Amino acid sequence: MGSEFSKDGCFHFPTMDRWNLDSLRSNLCKPPESCGGCINILLVGLVGAGKSSLINTFLSALDRQGRTITCVPTGMNNESLTPELRSYKAGSFKFWDTTGWNVLKYPDWTRRVLPMILEGRVHNGTNLQHFKPVLEDSKYPVIPENVIHGVALIFNIDTIDLISENDMEVFQKLQTIVAQKYVHRVVIGTKFELLGIPEKHNAWIYEYKPLQRKFEMLAESTGLDMRSMFVVSNLWRGGQIEMIRCILALYVLDNMVRNINQLRKVIGKADSVQRCETIRFSTVRALQWH
Repeated sequence: MGSEFSKDGCFHFPTMDRWNLDSLRSNLCKPPESCGGCINILLVGLVGAGKSSLINTFLSALDRQGRTITCVPTGMNNESLTPELRSYKAGSFKFWDTTGWNVLKYPDWTRRVLPMILEGRVHNGTNLQHFKPVLEDSKYPVIPENVIHGVALIFNIDTIDLISENDMEVFQKLQTIVAQKYVHRVVIGTKFELLGIPEKHNAWIYEYKPLQRKFEMLAESTGLDMRSMFVVSNLWRGGQIEMIRCILALYVLDNMVRNINQLRKVIGKADSVQRCETIRFSTVRALQWH
């Protein structure tokens, strides 16, 4: 493939064959027990990063027949820019679409609203542009089926090095909040075709040096591990999504599911230890009282 490819900076080696595609689809159709039967994934990114298109890609890749699904409005039309929290379900997944963080008018959105979305305290269909929560948290009870289990931070991989310093600072705050809430997060780069890789070499996209340099730059500026960075293609032809594009999308979801399940097991053990410690402390206090 030439000098433009290298395995030295490569962390992902998805197998590009029909067996792996069928295996990924089969594994991902099983409801995750640790998440109540449905994994909620929140997509966050700048306007035009490809969030809505990515949801269509995920829905299509999960389809057993690989049919292209385009139920999510895309592009720069008014409907696709409606600043609502929207969800789209496919099997054991529910994908949550948000408006671009760089067009939100509410300056305190990052600190106040994002944690509420992650905790499942914001209703589906809420207009995020006009949503200004009051300080009394009891007015926004947790909706169990809306609790977010994983966050995908979406970037146009072609223009990632052109993001303004201010927008990158906001991104760093976003991903820090997600980490503090113990929610698994990944970075997904879209539109990798614009990097110039020949289509016949898409199966080796993670070995493509220009992509590796993009990941290195993002890791350096944010502190995120390159192993949590992936790419997905949103380009299709006709009524079917190609095998390689399916596998690239499903590979990300499979990675997220495994890490979410592992993280929730750790959190569950920690909660169990905390509950035992609380019971022990209460028992000791009661004995001392008597």
